[in-house]
Amino acid sequence: MAKLTAKDKKRAAELERVISHLDTAYERGDDCLHPDTRIIVSDGEYDAMRRELAALQPESDLFATATASELVSAARKIVHDPPLTSIDKASHENIELQEEQLFKWIHDSLDNLGEQSGKVLKAKGKEYKGEPVSYPANTFYEAWKLDGVAVALYYVDGKLDRAGLRPRDGVNGEAVTEQVQYVSGVPAKLKKKVTCSIRGELICKLSDFEIVQKSLEEAGEKLRANPRNHTAGGIRQFKTPEKTKLMRLSFIGYTIEGLANPPYKTEIERARFCNDELGVPYIETKPFRFEDLQTYENSIADLDFEVDGVIIGVNNLEDNEQLGRRGDPLTGNPKGKIAWKFREEEATPTIREIEWQTGRTGKIVAVAIFDPVRLAGTNVSRATLHNAGFMERNQISIGSMISVRKAGKIIPKVTGVISGQSKPDFPAECPACGAETKLQEGGSAEMLELVCTGDSCSAQNVSGLCHYLSTLGVLGLGESRVSQLVEGGAVNDFADFYRLDVESAMATGLTHRQSTLAVAAVQMIPDPDKMDEDALDKAIEASMQTKIEVPLWQLFAAFGIGAAGKSAGKALASHFGSLEKIRTASVEDLEKVDDIGTITAEAIVAWLDENSKQIDDLLDFVTPVGPKSGGTLDGVNFCFSGGFPEGKKHWESLVESHGGKCTSSVSKKTNYLVAGSGSGSKSAKANKLEIPIIDTAELEKLLR
Repeated sequence: MAKLTAKDKKRAAELERVISHLDTAYERGDDCLHPDTRIIVSDGEYDAMRRELAALQPESDLFATATASELVSAARKIVHDPPLTSIDKASHENIELQEEQLFKWIHDSLDNLGEQSGKVLKAKGKEYKGEPVSYPANTFYEAWKLDGVAVALYYVDGKLDRAGLRPRDGVNGEAVTEQVQYVSGVPAKLKKKVTCSIRGELICKLSDFEIVQKSLEEAGEKLRANPRNHTAGGIRQFKTPEKTKLMRLSFIGYTIEGLANPPYKTEIERARFCNDELGVPYIETKPFRFEDLQTYENSIADLDFEVDGVIIGVNNLEDNEQLGRRGDPLTGNPKGKIAWKFREEEATPTIREIEWQTGRTGKIVAVAIFDPVRLAGTNVSRATLHNAGFMERNQISIGSMISVRKAGKIIPKVTGVISGQSKPDFPAECPACGAETKLQEGGSAEMLELVCTGDSCSAQNVSGLCHYLSTLGVLGLGESRVSQLVEGGAVNDFADFYRLDVESAMATGLTHRQSTLAVAAVQMIPDPDKMDEDALDKAIEASMQTKIEVPLWQLFAAFGIGAAGKSAGKALASHFGSLEKIRTASVEDLEKVDDIGTITAEAIVAWLDENSKQIDDLLDFVTPVGPKSGGTLDGVNFCFSGGFPEGKKHWESLVESHGGKCTSSVSKKTNYLVAGSGSGSKSAKANKLEIPIIDTAELEKLLR
């Protein structure tokens, strides 16, 4: 190995210090905050640091034990083997086209397995020209497609060993081992002493969800949007896993992996084994019949859990395995399964009232209020009307009958007007501050927007302040608390958060404890709930004596400038290197930055000019930290295309940690296109522009 330079030694020492700090924090159950920036370090960033250290100094004490890097990573993640992947879907607004998708999958599955053609399968009296064939009754199976959060439970000799959620890459899952022990349906011990993984869905039953919502309402807390969102948040009780029990979550299994000498050969037999022999609730699985699909959809209202379709798969497990996967052989979707997605339900209520709400950028949004209608298993009585342009084009106003769908079973969406069209009556005054409103184009005539013209709109202020906190990762200070601080005169701009002390917070009506926790949240004191009063006071006092360091891109994104979010912040930080250079840049200078167009550039210049004093004030308390230079890939632009077993973000983080830059599209400024499986149009464009196309093995050589 080549001798380390002084610069490499310094970097390795810095990495050891930071990684050691993060490992200690994780073992304690604390937030994994960077010791210098006090910003939460993501799993991807953490892993990238370990890889960088391993490349610089593989003999580091942090790698002293044989598999130390795997063990530490496993403490933060669960590596799924085989990968926990998604499946292909048959979904379409046109029922005949959706049936074609399903029939084609059936035909292809049988064809690939060497089945002989028989009679043509019929649907609604029509023959499908692709001629799906008849088959023995048990060739395919069917089961509900649960609308929950996918998880894998790993058992060793019958005892629960670990559990992890399904990640985007299907491999590196978020560890929730402690939390699942408080989930109904997850046994600490199986009925048999077997070693295997059981995959399934975490859900919140509708009856349990009603109880949760009622308790939140009684406590004066914000209600959950839907059972799935509640489940996703409820299983992530990392600091106090015991709180998971209050979330009233349940588990239902849908497959078993890794069982030695399994006593079953089909999916239906496996379901019975899991439920009867192991004692784990398993989704009902039975032979597939096309005519059952409508029966499933008709019975949704009778269920106590949310679903969004039916899983159909090859019943014989050996045949299923033989079909393989699409794309990547490890992480691609299995060819032996398909999901029949239910079409979105639609209702046609009449608007009784229109509620106007002002957002953080001054845009005023209309929300239609109507008598409750049942959609996707829940009562819906309100839905956004998008923007002024949508209302004008469709002539929507009070008394209009509208069509409402629940997109993805989550967000009620108005898709059009059926009757009662009339010119919309836009408010002349902002509903929050009373300032005059005006109609303006939001990039096109179709995006006509109603906006507040007030300079000090309270709604914009509260929303903007909340956006600032959430972007910086401040926890425990929500909209209601911020509103109280604003209305009480304690906070008016970003810098006021850092001036905030317990006394001034209490003057707004907060209790001493609430005030202390609010100040601790702003100062990003880890786990203030676990500290006694004296220790917390000392931690706050010490933190308020020093300026908080924040990555430049993150601070810029926290400003909340129109369309200039995180990606724009990263591009600007990489291009200019300092906030001062961004502040002095012209529209023309900003347009030279990738992904920054004229409209965004103009918005940035205008906002920075109008808020110059607020920024100067903020810089007395916060230090923006620009990207580090001197990496092995400094000034090198990469674009990634296709699929990667480790996930695209894994490689992008690695490139960025070495000073490189990643963009979403290929251009003349791109130095390398890194191609994974299934790379298509980007590779063609790279060839046309004569840009080198490399794989991950060649990328690793560049990282050395």
